[in-house]
This record gives sequence, C-alpha cells and structure tokens, in this order.
Amino acid sequence: MSPMLTVFAGYLSDAWRPFYWPLIVINLIFGMLLWRVARRMLLYTLQGLLLFVLLLVFSAWAAMADSPGLAHGLGEAATIVLGILLIRLAALAVFRLVMVRMGMHPPRILEELLILVASLGWLVVRLAHAGLDLSGLLASTAVITAVLAFAMQDTLGNILSGLALQLDHSIHIGDWVQTETVSGRVMQVQWRYTAVRTLFGEMVLIPNSTLMKSQVMLTGGQSVPRRLRTVLFYSGFELEPNKVVEAVEHAFAATEIPHVARVPSPVCVVHDFANGVVCYAVRYWLTNPEAPGGSDSLIRQHLYALFRRQNWRLGAPSQDLRVSSPQGAVPDDEPEQAIKQRLDMLGGISLLNPLTEDERRELAVRLRFLPYLKGSIIASQGDVGDCLFIITEGTVKVDVEANHQRRGVATLGVGDVMGEMSVMTGEPRRATLQAGTDVSCYALSKDDFESILHGRPELADAFAQLLAQRSQELQQVKTSMPVTNVAVQKAAILDRVRRVFGLAGDG
Repeated sequence: MSPMLTVFAGYLSDAWRPFYWPLIVINLIFGMLLWRVARRMLLYTLQGLLLFVLLLVFSAWAAMADSPGLAHGLGEAATIVLGILLIRLAALAVFRLVMVRMGMHPPRILEELLILVASLGWLVVRLAHAGLDLSGLLASTAVITAVLAFAMQDTLGNILSGLALQLDHSIHIGDWVQTETVSGRVMQVQWRYTAVRTLFGEMVLIPNSTLMKSQVMLTGGQSVPRRLRTVLFYSGFELEPNKVVEAVEHAFAATEIPHVARVPSPVCVVHDFANGVVCYAVRYWLTNPEAPGGSDSLIRQHLYALFRRQNWRLGAPSQDLRVSSPQGAVPDDEPEQAIKQRLDMLGGISLLNPLTEDERRELAVRLRFLPYLKGSIIASQGDVGDCLFIITEGTVKVDVEANHQRRGVATLGVGDVMGEMSVMTGEPRRATLQAGTDVSCYALSKDDFESILHGRPELADAFAQLLAQRSQELQQVKTSMPVTNVAVQKAAILDRVRRVFGLAGDG
C-alpha cells in the first residue's frame, strides 16, 4: 500500500466512530423489512448509506489537506445523515408495519410531521454537540425567518391547513366532496394540496387553504354513506295526485334498484302546479356517488313503466291546449295484425277454450299491455285480484309467504297465465308474483269477462271445471297428500264464480 493511501486510511479510521456499525446494521434491517411494503425503501436506504460513506471519505481528505475545521464539519454531517436515515426508517416501520398490523391507519401527514420534528431534534443535538452556540444562531436568523415566513405565507397556510384537515379527520381519502367549482372523489391529501378526481376523470389539485376557507360539501364516502337525490316528473290534471303518489311509492317500496337504498324507501311528493301540468318529485337515497346519472335514469324508467301499466299519460310543461280521450278508453282503430297476434296468444290458453272465436276476439280487443321492470311486484299474496296476467316476455318468480318467511315455489315464462283463480273466484292471491327480469304481459280484468258470462251463463260451468282441474294438478305437485275430488272442488269453484259475477244459481 502506498504511503498516501496509508495516511488516508489513518485519517478515515480517526473519522470512524464505534457506534456507526450498529447504526448501519439497524438501517439495513429496517430497509429490508420495509422492502415488502415499499419496494423503493431498500434503494433509499442504500443511497443514504452511500451519502454517509462519501461524507466520511471527504472528511478524511479534508484532514489530509490540513483543513481540520472542514474535516470536523463533514464528519458531523455524516453522523447527522446516518441518524436522520435511521429516524425515517424507524418511523416508517412503526407507521406502515406495526400500526397497520394493529388495525390503525393514522394520517400520512402525521407520519411526515413526526419524522420532520425528530430529524430537527437530532440536528439540534448534533449541532450542540459540535459546540455551536444555538442561542446566537437563533438570534441572528430571526429576521431571516420572519422574511421567509412573510414571503411563504401562502405555502405555509396550505401546509398548516393540510395538517389540520388530516388531524381533525374532516375529510378522508375516498370521500366525495363538492365545492363551488369542483365535485369529485378525494384521492390524496398532501402538505400543500388535496387531489380530487372528478366524474369526468380529471384530477383537480385544490390548495388546502382554499378548502379551509371555503364551504365544502361532503356528498359520499366514509363520512356520508348516502345522499338524497330528487327526480322530477309530470302528469296532466286528469290524474288525481293522491293516487299518483300512492302508486309511485307502492311501486318503489317493493322494487330493487341498483345503488338506490331500500330503507328508507323512495318517497313521492307533489312538487308544484305550473305550466298546465302537475309536477311530482321522487326523492331517494343514493348509495353510490359514482352513479348519480344511472340511478336517476333507472328511476325514470320505472316511472315510465308504471304509467304504462296504469294507462296514464306522462306530461311535460307546456301551455298548449290539449284534448284527450277519457281515461282507460279502448283505441278505436286497433291494428288488425295486433288483434290477430292476440287471438293466437289467447288460443293457446286452456282456460279460454270454451269461448267462441267472436268472444275471444272481444277479449283480445280489451287486453291491456302492462310492462314491469326487473324487481317489480306484479301481485302480492293476500291481495284480492281483479285481473289475470298473460306473460309475453320475460320471467316471473312465484313466492309463497308463510310464518314470516318467503320461499320461491316456481318460475313462470312466456305463455304462462297468472292469477286466473283469483279473478274468477274473487279469492285472495295465493302467492306473490315478482318480475325476475324485465317482463311484458297482457291483463284481462273481471269486467272483461263479465259481459261474456252474462251473455252465456253456461260458460261458468266450463270455467269451474277447468279451474278445478288446474287446482288439483297444483295440489298434486305441491304435496303427496290426497286431494279433493274434482267434482266437489268444481262445485265449490262454480259457486264462487257465480257469486263474483252475479250469475243465477241455475245458470
């Protein structure tokens, strides 16, 4: 080894402190532990140790160059760097390993603040150890500090505001916020700004001081799990508002709509009378702030389907003079092709086999088209039915409630008939019918059958026979117990049919 290297090694040995080795080992251990949760921390550790070594090397060179003051300063700088590295790694290990294991998730800004305070404390200790007069230093820098504070008041305001936002837990990561100009989801809360992603995918950086000074509305997330929204719709004055409100609330109370809370269920109110229409408002609780437009659209779709089922007309604000036909009137010019399709459909229903072609045609004209969206209740168990349904599209779930429990017993599809026993005999519905998919069906009411039965009372006997057979088949499917004799059951059903339709007993 050359004499110069020997001298350099001697100076380097003099600059090395005994406590460096354990601190280096501890830093490496923390770096490897943090590598599992933050891949860059091991590289950060190695870079810090490299800076520490370089400062020691420069300190030895300064000593060789006969600059003891510079050598001493570089040696202290190396000690400070090694200590700050250890403080940072130890704090990160506590916050990101230990506290996470304990289920604690403190604000990130608190972690950075504690690291900063501890690092400044270590710096002050080392400077005092080096013999620096801190009181004189603080006095000499007081004016400079005041000038910097005045020049950086906006930046300092943002930093302190960011600290306050995280410490008082007023805004959480994932919360949805709305200010005068921005609405979106909080993605980050940094020292200087809060990052908000809007529904359009834009990232907006809002200075923390602006959030502290202005009014901020929390609209979703951990702090606000749901938000009240309002959807307006209109109808003409020919509809009674109380019936519209009742029908809308009843429909939504039993309907499952994505991102719309079931409890409390949506409510309907009369919002205004203006511009020739009645304005209604449906108010519901939104559970997903990312989908306000989609939920509003589903609410409007259900409203449209409900109005179609009720044979009501949706309105729009207007000042035009309108002349409308009476509610529930049958169209005068029904397309012949549509009548033929309905006749073909009615021809496949065994209950209507006793009818003549003309009688079936009369029923075909009277059919009412009823659309139901998925989740809608078509009929409820225990209700008195006034119509039967013929499914033309979709599937319907049949549920029976007993002992406060609801159990599915069947699924009906295209061509199936529902509710014929209830409409013909007046007995309560035996099951609840719910749309398993979007459903299209036609309805025949008690009034539709009444004129035909009064014209041909003998049809009551044929209907009773068919209903008795179908009832017996259903009993055989549901249970293996002996069923009632068909003739006895027919007589009971025939008696109920005559009472419902007011037919003579000898008919």
